[in-house]
Amino acid sequence: MAKAQWSEIEALVKDWFDQGLQPDRGDLMDLAYQRDVSDDVIDAIDTLGPRPLASLAALKEQLEKNGVLA
Repeated sequence: MAKAQWSEIEALVKDWFDQGLQPDRGDLMDLAYQRDVSDDVIDAIDTLGPRPLASLAALKEQLEKNGVLA
């Protein structure tokens, strides 16, 4: 599996976290498909669990743990 660039993921979701939202995997997948992002970003988001993410930092940390960031 290719790895996603954090900058692409951050650009996709930063507005949501800036608004104080705590999206879960399903929310982020819906957004990714709506914005027609790269398969690498979709694959990275798909590795997330079902729990809401509290912050952009928490999202990055989880994706790093999952080994899906370039």
